[in-house]
Amino acid sequence: MRRWFYHPGAALIGFVSRLLWGARIEGVEHLPRTGPFIVVANHCSNLDPLMMGWATGHQIGRVVHFMAKMEMRSWPVIGWLATQSGVYFVRRGERDRAAQRFSLATLASGEPIAIFPEGTRSKDGRLKAAKPGAALIAMRSGAPLVPAAVSGTHRIFPGRSRFPRSSQVTIRFGAPFTLDHVPTGRLDRATLATGTERVMSAIEELLPPEQHRPPASD
Repeated sequence: MRRWFYHPGAALIGFVSRLLWGARIEGVEHLPRTGPFIVVANHCSNLDPLMMGWATGHQIGRVVHFMAKMEMRSWPVIGWLATQSGVYFVRRGERDRAAQRFSLATLASGEPIAIFPEGTRSKDGRLKAAKPGAALIAMRSGAPLVPAAVSGTHRIFPGRSRFPRSSQVTIRFGAPFTLDHVPTGRLDRATLATGTERVMSAIEELLPPEQHRPPASD
């Protein structure tokens, strides 16, 4: 896997993000300097993976491997640059065992990964329901999870806008935590649901109230 563009790209994105949107990072001390970990973050904009690359590995001198949708691989320029930045791809809407195996192998080798558990963007910025993949990988690997909250990026390209708008962007990290380590055997839906809820609650605690999940309907 090629990763030569990770740090140059992250430095460029960081410069642009600070210049245009006053982007700031909070809680970077929670990112481990050694060993495997899994960053789990909400997802509001196609800019999120780029900004998160700057906010995570670039701050601690490491490469964080981001799981991205397979469609990105065919995007002009961006898709190719992603393949040069340690990004790996997952087929959405199906159980992509190859992506799971890569995730586990990367963590087993001591390297960090990053996952957006919702699996798609929330255009209004509110946290959406999550897929169980992040919890599954955490429980199989035993790696710590680092929750991250991205706020403000949903206002940069509102609706069908093609031109960026002004928006204060903040990326906030919380303290690492672990889920039960279940390296082998069956993981039932209830166990995965409990783990997934813990992941999303940790992310939600870091978000401003207007980006919390909508209240449950009666």
